[in-house]
Amino acid sequence: MLKTIAPRPLVLVALSGTMMTLPACAKRVGFWDRTKQHQTEQELHAQEQSQFQNQSQNQSQNQNQTRSSTYFTPGQAESGSSVQNVAQSTGNENQFQSAPELDSGSFASKSTRDGFQSGGTASITTSPTPETMVTDEPITSAAPEPYAPIPTPAAGSVAGGDLSAWIYSNAMGIELPTESTSPATRATVNIRKITDAYAGSDFDPIVSPDGGHLIYASTQHRPTADIYTKSIRGAVVTRLTDDPGQDVMPSISPDGSTIAFASDRNGSWDIFLMPAEGGNKIQITNESAHDLHPSWSPDGTKLVFSRLGQQTGRWEMWVTDVASDHGAQFIGFGLFPEWCPVGGTGVDGADKILFQRSRERGDRAFSVWTIDFTPNPGTAGRETEIASGADQALINPTWSPDGQFVCFAAVPYSQAWVNSTTARPDMSTIWMVSINGTNKVKLTDGTSVDLMPAWGRNNNIFFVSNMDGQDHLWSMELSPAVRAASLRNPEFESTFANVPTDNPTVGE
Repeated sequence: MLKTIAPRPLVLVALSGTMMTLPACAKRVGFWDRTKQHQTEQELHAQEQSQFQNQSQNQSQNQNQTRSSTYFTPGQAESGSSVQNVAQSTGNENQFQSAPELDSGSFASKSTRDGFQSGGTASITTSPTPETMVTDEPITSAAPEPYAPIPTPAAGSVAGGDLSAWIYSNAMGIELPTESTSPATRATVNIRKITDAYAGSDFDPIVSPDGGHLIYASTQHRPTADIYTKSIRGAVVTRLTDDPGQDVMPSISPDGSTIAFASDRNGSWDIFLMPAEGGNKIQITNESAHDLHPSWSPDGTKLVFSRLGQQTGRWEMWVTDVASDHGAQFIGFGLFPEWCPVGGTGVDGADKILFQRSRERGDRAFSVWTIDFTPNPGTAGRETEIASGADQALINPTWSPDGQFVCFAAVPYSQAWVNSTTARPDMSTIWMVSINGTNKVKLTDGTSVDLMPAWGRNNNIFFVSNMDGQDHLWSMELSPAVRAASLRNPEFESTFANVPTDNPTVGE
């Protein structure tokens, strides 16, 4: 009578004395397949005796060979336990066959997909029951690398050490641009590009009284500059001047009706007026000296500008009445003057005028000053330095709409720049400071050249920067800077105004 032999458990005994039991009917490749035919106990016993003898002979012959593949569980591999060579019983053949040898770098074999790895050779001692097998020496072969190593990119290569770029480049068959491997540099946040001329430069920005338009100078259409205007939110530009000469440094009247600007169209630099929408130009200064950078008084009746003095050889500040021809009045030395948009903020109701002036000793770098000007009887005094910097030139000062704060550009002192024949510095940043010299906040950062700030009407500033490789106009939201300043002075945020005010003591 034929009798079916019930499956017996497979016992793996490690050298450490631990024991692991797996079901004998496991279907992982690397274990053995059982035949479905019935065998008598006598036939099975004869096969076991024959297998034992054959195995003993094969053990002595193959002791130094490494062709036999060793299978072990992931847990055994990690713990460094000894592993055993599991033979495969095939049908009616009376021998143990070693499992096929695996390539340690291959991931196509079924045994590896089932969680096993190839190793070295182990000696096997069998008990009378062939399903009980014991290892008697450890395996020392190293486990294979799980992935092919990532090649080290060559210097200047597209991958540049960027793992993501390497992965996508291999997956898609194309090279991706990668970030620089050089140390990261700081950059300005909360900014937006306003102009985008394909050629030339955009500079000298000012904001219309309603806060909706920019007026600026640009060389986008020819080598010499003209005056342009555009909506802050739009892309359409309108050219307001069209002359072979240079038209620069626009300034718009408080009522928004008239634009003053400087031009060399008649040989020397002079001050001109034109309607805000463009049209006929009126020359209001006609001296042999050079006149630059006009700025309107709060009531729109006067202009202050810079003149290169023929006798002094220095930049001087002059005030002229727009509606009369009584000549201009000298009020002091300085460059790029700007009238405070709020009248009467000076001592005894005087107007304040902001300007930059160079030191008369040392590196002669510029710092930021104010001067009080009283229209009647036309006197000026109380020159006050509100911002200076060691090894820095502070230039292009401009007022906030409420007259309580000032923005300017800070250019680090560089001997190479000072001795250069060009006017472009290596870099510069934009700063904000209150009129009394407190709450100083850095607004822009990085290695770009940021110049010529202009205060907007909606808690933002506009400035010139080459951060995209060309001089364009950018805007920046000031709210984070206001909050930063308010950490030191909680009253700062309440003193900040977005529009001019008639109250000269706003925030006090």
